[in-house]
Amino acid sequence: MEGARVNLVATKKGGKPPLSVYAHMDTVPIEEGWDYDPFGAEVHDGRIYGRGIADMKGTIGTLLTALEVMQEQGLEPVWDITACLCTDEEIGVYPGIWHLAKEGYVQAPMLCLEGSQDPLLRLGSNGAVDVTITVKGRSCHSGANYLGVNAIEEMVPIMVELLALKREVEARRSALPLAPAPGAPDRLRPMFNLDIIGAGVKSNIVPATCTLVVNRRFIPEEQYEDVEREIREAVARGQAQSKALGVEVAFMKAYPAYRQSADHPLAHKLVQILKRLHGYRDEDFVRTGSGGSTDMANVAETLGTDQIATVGLGRQGESKAHGANESVRLSDAKAHVKELIYLFCAPEIAPA
Repeated sequence: MEGARVNLVATKKGGKPPLSVYAHMDTVPIEEGWDYDPFGAEVHDGRIYGRGIADMKGTIGTLLTALEVMQEQGLEPVWDITACLCTDEEIGVYPGIWHLAKEGYVQAPMLCLEGSQDPLLRLGSNGAVDVTITVKGRSCHSGANYLGVNAIEEMVPIMVELLALKREVEARRSALPLAPAPGAPDRLRPMFNLDIIGAGVKSNIVPATCTLVVNRRFIPEEQYEDVEREIREAVARGQAQSKALGVEVAFMKAYPAYRQSADHPLAHKLVQILKRLHGYRDEDFVRTGSGGSTDMANVAETLGTDQIATVGLGRQGESKAHGANESVRLSDAKAHVKELIYLFCAPEIAPA
């Protein structure tokens, strides 16, 4: 992706400790299966429906509402707040918040509004890289296939080696725990997915090119250089068993892996607020890594900090982020406004 991007930075300063607040403005595309207008923000049975309402434009609305209430009520923040509304989180590679962090607009601690109303304390997440493998063959009439080289068929030995590597990779585990979910391991693991394949134009033409995209998620304990090396070696083993006329491998690193702490003053304050507003108990909070990837990894790496706290609108298992009928509870949106006001304005929150 190339071209100009607009990222909004708004500040309210008064000589107080800094707090950077972040949300991203972009969303994933619309897919089939919606029962409601994905751009309509319709309310049905106590839920707001729309693309990005959970991930994560809904929190832009709650952030603006909280700031508006503070202005109307004359509530003074205890922080010098810098709000960053940014681009390209869903694409990665060079997201807007990374640029702002490198340019000095962002300071720790940081509040990321891409989270949930569930009692989950994020401890970090996997990194992500997309790998595009292109096998070159030679097209010809399928009735005389001996004149050509079928790129699909010559991709197969490479896929076999990649699937063997997948089994090896996904047997690894991070030290970071993973929140309980159906089928989930107890600790964060790498993931290796053969996600997109394309080849051929007509059944009577032997395909000259076959392209495969692999999405690799790597845990904080893995080094990116090793991730790339393993994949190149697997492709080379497959190519040695293939009659491909050529093989190209391209890597697009979307995000590094990272760790964030749940044991700093901002995170502790957030826990006390969630306990008061939702009735959560200390034992309800689950510390977890995330199999997804995020631009907070770029911020953590650039600033050299793990002081990031995360809270948002969605809930695991019901909000359908990135899916059809993405939605959040209207009551959670109202609660999130209150959470932000408490977080911004309350000098301290005593244990509930």
